[in-house]
Amino acid sequence: MHDPFISYEDKLISSVNVAVVGDVGKGKSSLLKTWACTRQLLLRGRRVVVLDKKLQAGRGEYTALAQYLGAPSIRFTVDGTGSRLNLLDPVIALGSEQIDDAGQTIDRTDRPTGQMMLLRAVLAEALARPVTEREGKALRLALVSATRDARERGRVPVIGDVVHHLLHPGTAEAQSLNRTVSELQDWGLDPAFGLERMIEEDLAGLVDDETSAEVNLDHPSGLTHFDISALPTEGPALRVVMALITTWQTNMLAARSERAEQTIDVIEEAWHVAEGSTGRILRRNAKLSRGLGLSTVAGFQHLVDLDADSPGRALLQEAETRFIYCQGSYADAAACVALYNLPPGTEETIMTLAQGTCLLQISSRDPILVRHERSPREIALTDTDSALTGMLWRV
Repeated sequence: MHDPFISYEDKLISSVNVAVVGDVGKGKSSLLKTWACTRQLLLRGRRVVVLDKKLQAGRGEYTALAQYLGAPSIRFTVDGTGSRLNLLDPVIALGSEQIDDAGQTIDRTDRPTGQMMLLRAVLAEALARPVTEREGKALRLALVSATRDARERGRVPVIGDVVHHLLHPGTAEAQSLNRTVSELQDWGLDPAFGLERMIEEDLAGLVDDETSAEVNLDHPSGLTHFDISALPTEGPALRVVMALITTWQTNMLAARSERAEQTIDVIEEAWHVAEGSTGRILRRNAKLSRGLGLSTVAGFQHLVDLDADSPGRALLQEAETRFIYCQGSYADAAACVALYNLPPGTEETIMTLAQGTCLLQISSRDPILVRHERSPREIALTDTDSALTGMLWRV
């Protein structure tokens, strides 16, 4: 029996984050839905947040589980009919850049990601390149001005307000930099057009308005189900929304830290957000787990798909609870052995693991062979064959 929070308290591990690796159909999702989800909800005071990317019968794969628990599914879509999560939600701190003596920006990893870092990440996705120093400065001034103006009008700021201030900077902002309004406007043109395109096309109806009332962590069941299965895999929408959800939640937990709640973040198909600027945000949020009582449980298929220096690989390496399911490819099995310093010859074991069995490695200990047992009710809740068999969920 293993629980990351208890093992941390017993000083057996230093990180409560969890990695689940394996091919499709080998049992990862069953473990995530039971050990990381429903069984956690049986423990007093624990909450579970699921980012559900896997599509089943037109909905997220965890929909049946949410229905069984009586929890709503917070569904994000690109057609404007789903929920919204404001990129500039007041729950997320504005964020402040701190500069060291060499003039470089300090990455305060001891604080939750703020609105400014999120905007930079979204803009980098929109521009398909890093944000320049001048663009970053124009963006920050526009964010501060947009927030101030919205508060004076008694409403919450949205991205459209930032775009407006990028295109129409104020005289005071320009003078603070000893520049003309025209020069500051020039710095902000590409960011403005990039953000404008994102909120009118890729992210329309997702992050460009006030947060929907149903987006919260407070359902009596203890489960919050974010159904992101309708978001396209191609393009930035999925990565941005996943990064935004984890950031919003991290800031929410930081504000509630005095409650000492334990929260489990279950991220299905984490490889979707494991790269680039949004991947760095996901890793940064996971690093705050100790102070927030947060365990991030991330599911991955193939380690060889991740670059050696990618945020996704770092997230996998930092997790001290690792469930390794069957990997049919020798390269994938060898990548697991190398990443987790497993005993020589473990590659063959990983390649021959039966469905529902895995290797469990806790910290740097030798792995143990585990068979995942499920109750009849859990078997029904974890069924993923309805689309193929034509059978609806029965729980």
